[in-house]
Amino acid sequence: MKEILKNIELNQIIGLYHFEDSCFTVGKILKISEKYLYLLSYDVNFKEDGIKIFLINSVKRIILKSNYIENLKKIQNNTYNFNNGDKDLFQKLIINKIKTSIYLADESVEDAYLIEKEKNYFRFQILDDNGNISSEEIIGKDYLKRIKIANPIKREEYKNFKIITTIDGREYMAYDLSYNEDYLTFYEKEEFFDVGKINIIAKNSIENISELKVKLKVKKESFYNLIDLEKELEIFKILKTCLENNFLVFIDNKDFLETKIGIIVELKEEKLRIKEVDKYGNYNKISEIYLDEIELLAVKNYKFWEENYEEKF
Repeated sequence: MKEILKNIELNQIIGLYHFEDSCFTVGKILKISEKYLYLLSYDVNFKEDGIKIFLINSVKRIILKSNYIENLKKIQNNTYNFNNGDKDLFQKLIINKIKTSIYLADESVEDAYLIEKEKNYFRFQILDDNGNISSEEIIGKDYLKRIKIANPIKREEYKNFKIITTIDGREYMAYDLSYNEDYLTFYEKEEFFDVGKINIIAKNSIENISELKVKLKVKKESFYNLIDLEKELEIFKILKTCLENNFLVFIDNKDFLETKIGIIVELKEEKLRIKEVDKYGNYNKISEIYLDEIELLAVKNYKFWEENYEEKF
């Protein structure tokens, strides 16, 4: 794979799948060293969201051209902005033919266009993997568990969220809640992305709504601007910059039970210590990772701290 990568020009945008699973990254090639591939990565809106570093030996699949990559470019330019408090939200989905993700009672998820809404059913055009209409279906109100709409927004700093628990045991971290007919619409907290996913769920599916206080502070800042691409595009120097500036990092290995997410609190030549962030955005534990275990390092454009951070560390 290394020889193939060497034949790809710098600054070319490629796609990679992570560890033989469905996790997909799109990025611009910054550098290819003996061991690592360095990418300037993009989010679903084709906006720069940080740097990702892959161990070359762990790369098994490279996408040079795809409909998915082309669709990301279209999303950046053609996405319609919604307000989740719109009383005519369903009508806006229909008129503007906005792609949604629909979650059904059989646990399947489909990309679809809403083309009609009645009291007891919805009519959708179902899309295939290439974004083409493959079928038209009528889905009963009770069989449709959730509608999700990608909606680019300017991400706000951390604030108070609410936890929504449904009768089937699902849990959402939500903000900006609004009722629309028999449905609750809200923004779902996505994990450090500049995209707000508007969710629509039936009011009668809700079991409880409670408060969640996030203690950490976060600031959006471009990591890309902190490093010299000519001199500092080395994994240890990047880790050191993350340590010095409290940048959020994602560290993964195919043998990890889950991705390590947090800030680096100690760095040595052979290993580091990371204070991990839990799913609610608060620090919960410290883990030790050897540098040769890192198969994927992602540096997100967020700086974290607590009020008494310096006292603790």
